[in-house]
Amino acid sequence: MKHTMLLLTALGVIWACGDSEQSPDPVDVEAVNENEDINVIPRGPQDSGDVTPAELELLDPFLADLREGIREFAPNSIGICKGQGKDCTEFVGLDAGELAEGKYMIRGDFQAPKLAPEEGWKVKFSVDCEITKKTGDTTSTTTKKYSKEYKVSHVTRTEYGYRLSPLYNIESPSSRGEHQCTWVLTGQNLNNPVVWKGSYTIPAK
Repeated sequence: MKHTMLLLTALGVIWACGDSEQSPDPVDVEAVNENEDINVIPRGPQDSGDVTPAELELLDPFLADLREGIREFAPNSIGICKGQGKDCTEFVGLDAGELAEGKYMIRGDFQAPKLAPEEGWKVKFSVDCEITKKTGDTTSTTTKKYSKEYKVSHVTRTEYGYRLSPLYNIESPSSRGEHQCTWVLTGQNLNNPVVWKGSYTIPAK
């Protein structure tokens, strides 16, 4: 049922004109006398569920886009960056190792398919840290977890995508102790989810 709705939506998009954020100006159509000899495109059976080769040809770009699913808008646009804000001043990577002194963030810059399921395109982000603190001869270990779900959508601009920046702020070193952290970003596609994951270490202050 979901796939059928997507195909119907795709056909609606194909006949649409211009950017979805702007409605085209109405066009005046001259009335035609019923008795005039005009070309009429015959309509197929209303109860037919088959998709014709011509329809498939028109739908092919949308199907390819759907199968590609949620993806990076550009190389090195998902992961750990220096700085904390909308822009990535310096890309560190997915696995950052031990972070030097400074402020960092985990961020994502996405592109989603033009067609979307009723519930929209979703990405889920989570961080899991094990914190070890030493005080004299005493060592204590605690855990810290964080997770949040977001909706992303297709963008038509070319300079950047759907930004979730920052997803998570990081500061190194930490007075709370050494942090051994892993993080995961999961894009919920129609078929198989897409996953980005990495790790980092915050040394103790």
